[in-house]
Amino acid sequence: MVELRNHSIVSSKVAFGRYILEQEYFLFKNFKNKLLKNMIYEIKYKGNKSSAYILGVELGHLIKSSFSNFDLIIPIPVSKAKRQIRGFNQCELIAEGVSEVLNLPIFSDFFRRNNNLTSQVNSSRYQRWLNVENQYKTLTQLPKNSKVLIIDDVVTSGATISSCVKAILQKKSPITISIAALAGNKIT
Repeated sequence: MVELRNHSIVSSKVAFGRYILEQEYFLFKNFKNKLLKNMIYEIKYKGNKSSAYILGVELGHLIKSSFSNFDLIIPIPVSKAKRQIRGFNQCELIAEGVSEVLNLPIFSDFFRRNNNLTSQVNSSRYQRWLNVENQYKTLTQLPKNSKVLIIDDVVTSGATISSCVKAILQKKSPITISIAALAGNKIT
């Protein structure tokens, strides 16, 4: 087992894209780490579900070490096409690992994607924002004053997270939102 010490916790009202988040957690400070890149590839394209769960457990321990409290976890959805091809949503598997450590419910069906986007891997930062603008819709209302933890696999431009946060905030329910991912670029 590789020890993961390249983590990052950014706290207290992070301005993420256009929205204010309570905290962001990244197991790796960026996704250029070769080991992490290989693991993400194995998860997404080789079906290595156990790695997603194990990394989720590690991410859960990182979050737990910050003494933050949350009410629920919401994984970012993948498109229906990608779910059919892979047979799973890697963000849900990561969320299961986080949930195991934090003992929180997972709301897997909270978001719906409006269409099937092509892979964002080779898109510019600006193109990523355009591609996901208004692509996520909430399917239910969150309880008032909920402390929500959104889980993604990697955060590059912040476009997907921003689109999801926008969808939540359109419900006008007073909640606190934090994000967690295996890796992310500091955008703030």
